[in-house]
Amino acid sequence: MALAASGLARARPQRPDAGHLRRTFSRLGVVQVDSVQAVTRSHYLPFFSRLGPYPRETLDRLLWEEPRMGVEYWAHEAAYTAPETVGLFHRRRAEWYVHDYGQRDPRTGAAFAALMEQICAELAAGPGSARELSARVPHSLPERARDHWGWNPSRVKSALEALLRSGRAACAGRNAQFERIYALPQHVHPALPQPPACWGPEEDPELGLRPDAGRIPRGVSGEADDALALVRLAAPALGLGTVDCFADYFRLPRAATAEAVRTLAGTGELVEVDVDGTRAWRWHSAVAPRTAEGSALLAPFDPLVFNRRRLSWLFGFDYRIEIYTPAERRRYGYYVMPFLHDGRIRARVDVRARRGEGVLVAGVHMEPGEDCWAAVEEELGELAGWLGLGEVVIGRNRPICLDAGPQARTVRRERG
Repeated sequence: MALAASGLARARPQRPDAGHLRRTFSRLGVVQVDSVQAVTRSHYLPFFSRLGPYPRETLDRLLWEEPRMGVEYWAHEAAYTAPETVGLFHRRRAEWYVHDYGQRDPRTGAAFAALMEQICAELAAGPGSARELSARVPHSLPERARDHWGWNPSRVKSALEALLRSGRAACAGRNAQFERIYALPQHVHPALPQPPACWGPEEDPELGLRPDAGRIPRGVSGEADDALALVRLAAPALGLGTVDCFADYFRLPRAATAEAVRTLAGTGELVEVDVDGTRAWRWHSAVAPRTAEGSALLAPFDPLVFNRRRLSWLFGFDYRIEIYTPAERRRYGYYVMPFLHDGRIRARVDVRARRGEGVLVAGVHMEPGEDCWAAVEEELGELAGWLGLGEVVIGRNRPICLDAGPQARTVRRERG
């Protein structure tokens, strides 16, 4: 049921087109964005997992050209979601100031708030990336110290992130360097909200500007994300789930999600079920096919995968992403993609595209008792061809290897 809801229970179409991409996006409701491109940018992969080789330029057009089927917002983490869905995140916009982007600095906070207003005025003249807007909106603010990741975003970039969270700016797309292109919401899509400037709740309108504000609690605005509408989107995308599953899909508070589940159970839209002793709910129209066929490599940020607790509950598959784990402590590799085959997750595949050499390198780790090498090789060949790589090098049950050794197999494929 979960696989059918996610679009992973049927054979892929022979010639995926814009209609298939639209239907897949509508089915999922949210597709996470991430800058890691060990294989390709993460938002391309959920569509490949469900449709096979499709024209990536078509997805770019659907997301970045009018009329956009999706826009980028903090709908899970950074993610593409329908423009109408963005309007449901009332609290996220209203409480952007809970995080100090620079507006509470005792020395430069006032100048930072003024910079935000300057950027809004400049966006009225046209969109731009953070680098472009830094040239268009000069300022004398000193840059902030690097954070714990070692990143040092510019003051203009920080101001743009605050404006994006608040809804006063929107993302019109990404450029060739995968930098966000910022614009006013009304210039991106008519369904996007256009909130006024807000720096605090009604009873304390400058709370988010005060240096002495301390830790501002969530909920201070009195606003709430529309949990009922968001669970109505999450439930059919999941097929069935627990309160935790529905809450995690759009990162909702558990209490608000539980209330939404009770309401939808009362209307009959959710039906309570028992899954091996776990209390859960299925969407009323979710289908349960007799079998789930086909193979798919799943990105670490795929909607079926990003809730690790749900993955363990439904598939008995314990998974963690090791991108941020030091290399010597990784168990399976850097960019490990679970391999789904005929309804079960049967392997972990650490995949890396060596674009300059035209090679896709994969370290394959079978789950205990599994043996589906031919299916893995076929899927890696499809992926390599889609990426324009002519060769696949497969290492068995070990961390990824960059040279074909005695336990590695090379599969040659035509480019294209």
